[in-house]
Amino acid sequence: MSYSYGVHHLHPTVRNVPLSVQIGTQLREQIMNGTWPIGTKVPGEHDLVKTFGTSRNTVREALRALVHLGLLESRPGDGTYVRSTSELGAVLGRRVTEESTKEVFEVREALEVQAARLAAQRITVEQIDALRALLKERYEGATVTDRLNADVKFHHLIVAASDNPLIVELHRGLEPAVIHDESNYTSMGSDDFLRAEHEAILDALAGHDPDGAVAATLQLLDAAAEKRGND
Repeated sequence: MSYSYGVHHLHPTVRNVPLSVQIGTQLREQIMNGTWPIGTKVPGEHDLVKTFGTSRNTVREALRALVHLGLLESRPGDGTYVRSTSELGAVLGRRVTEESTKEVFEVREALEVQAARLAAQRITVEQIDALRALLKERYEGATVTDRLNADVKFHHLIVAASDNPLIVELHRGLEPAVIHDESNYTSMGSDDFLRAEHEAILDALAGHDPDGAVAATLQLLDAAAEKRGND
């Protein structure tokens, strides 16, 4: 299989930058621009050698550097996977694993409430349409995995609609905890759990109502926190 993903054949004379650094830079771009989302298995060394026209050692050095930064994770016998979309996200991801669920949830609430406020002012028609499709998948998806993925994407898209890169990056750092949190609800017996709250958020965003978006987001998070406390 051949992978290109926008990367290019490199030459050792380009700005006198080592090939491993050039390769690492291009791979990093694929991660940060979303071409390779978190959890994606990146092309193997053999494919990258063919893509870049360089040696296996050079490719291996580039991958090792990205693993060191926390952007990639090497799984012996399996391959290399995207762990984070930024260095900040990697640091936050490690920090999140050291904190309690309650503390992580409080940070998530702060970010998502402000993101909802900004998104209500900045969201596009295309993003609203995408949210509607994700909400439908969230409650009508064929499998638990489909519903979980749609739920996580729904919240990520709202954060992205805030059009604030720092909020987006901070929220990405919480992604492992968010996925774990959401999985507790999408697998529950009641298909309508939090449906009204999700719909209220979408309605407020579509109506460009910042106060309504904040209120609906808080209502959803409070309901989720109450459920967590009862489990």
